[in-house]
Amino acid sequence: MLKIHHAAHARSLRVVWIAEELGVPYELKHVPFNPAAMRTDEFLSVSMFGALPAIEDGGVRMVESGAICQYLTEKYGKAPFKRVLGDADYPAYLQWIHAGEATMTPPLGAIAQHTVIRPEEKRMPLVAAEAAETFKERLGVLNKWLHGRDQNDYLLGADMTAADVMVGYALHLANFFGMMEGAPADAAAYWARLQSRPAYQKAVAA
Repeated sequence: MLKIHHAAHARSLRVVWIAEELGVPYELKHVPFNPAAMRTDEFLSVSMFGALPAIEDGGVRMVESGAICQYLTEKYGKAPFKRVLGDADYPAYLQWIHAGEATMTPPLGAIAQHTVIRPEEKRMPLVAAEAAETFKERLGVLNKWLHGRDQNDYLLGADMTAADVMVGYALHLANFFGMMEGAPADAAAYWARLQSRPAYQKAVAA
């Protein structure tokens, strides 16, 4: 059975959410989100970087949230949740899968570091403020992408895909830091649609 090493609000939320969307049975192993817990020999034997998420799927062990979500989707997913090379919207699908982590999440990571994670004496409020502005700009790009679509659409149209989970986690983290308050209308409506999904709700409660 798929084993997911997980902590609340960590990137592992993406993996639990993907598993729920795909209907893949899994076992959760909760890991305290602190350096001591993630630097033990036991955890490092599973996660070579000492970071979350980490999965064990038979003999497969993986640690990058985007790679894990793509792997699980390709192994267990079906159309329309996954897109494949040759589909007209595959380039957009792949772009948003990677944008969720590479573009949307980094400024939120900086906010986390300089408001919560680092000791207070090592936090830099200016870095957090600049990261907040960067995220708002990128949220605006997402809003433009969604603008003019049907009010029930996801990133690629009427059907939810793995790309929505990747981007959706960034919005979850932004919401955790209060940054979805006053979000542009289309992005806010999209976030509300994601929050209403049972798979998301189960992942958050896990």
